[in-house]
Amino acid sequence: MAHSQDFLVQLEPILVLLAAIVFFKSGSARRFPAMSTYLAIRGGSTLLLEALLWNLVPTISPNIHYTIYFYTYWITYVASAVAIFFVIQEVFKLVMEPVPGLRRLGLLAFQWVSVISVVVVIGVVALPASIAGPFGNCISPIAVELVRCVSVMEICLLAFLFLSAQALGRTFRSRSFGIALGFGIQAASELAAAALVTRYPDLTSFTNIFTQCATLLMLATWTVYFLIPEPKAERERVVLAPGSALARWNSLANGLGQMPQVATAQSSTGFFLQDIEGVVERVLAKNPVINSH
Repeated sequence: MAHSQDFLVQLEPILVLLAAIVFFKSGSARRFPAMSTYLAIRGGSTLLLEALLWNLVPTISPNIHYTIYFYTYWITYVASAVAIFFVIQEVFKLVMEPVPGLRRLGLLAFQWVSVISVVVVIGVVALPASIAGPFGNCISPIAVELVRCVSVMEICLLAFLFLSAQALGRTFRSRSFGIALGFGIQAASELAAAALVTRYPDLTSFTNIFTQCATLLMLATWTVYFLIPEPKAERERVVLAPGSALARWNSLANGLGQMPQVATAQSSTGFFLQDIEGVVERVLAKNPVINSH
């Protein structure tokens, strides 16, 4: 099993390089700048870690070699998680272009969830670890918890695209969906592996191979999506029908975003409810609901 894992680890840099070449050659870097940053971080860190793993700089002492490898691995691990966060946000923006009002509210909720996740990770993991020992002892648990938070966001994004891609005028052949699919595969495998290792510690080697296979599948998925030409319709601007449910919800979100701010603290709750009622009435006046009975 160790030989199989070594083979999979050695195969990863090849697939990372292949996915990066296909990505930039397809001209997708302009549409997905955060994705290009992630691939650059992933490719550079993979090559650097491989060089350190195979001790291509033999003049370095073993202690310094281990220290460099340790901090390089975990720092690039955190950097990759941060880059994935921006890729998720980037994909969400592109998919939600037809409904800018809902996109604004979704991004606001997305940012608040991210801030709360970071605060929880720092409070639950970083502070106890920093009290227990030096910084080197707390960097790995912080990185692992951050990646788990990002993994949950990846799965949520993939589930959202599965449920709403067609309603937003997109299909599963779009490159936005391909990016989300790749991240979703990796995120699901990491969460499943973490649960298995916690319950069955003897399966550590198996879970390592499982997650490595998922990583290779993610890279292969991206290679296929960026190698096959994307349908022209996926790049065109989508205009929703005025009477559709999403268009009405988008109008409502735009109306809420344009609500006048209450200047005085003496305003009662009734005035706020009247403002909400007025927004809803204006939206329904522009997009009347047709009763099918």
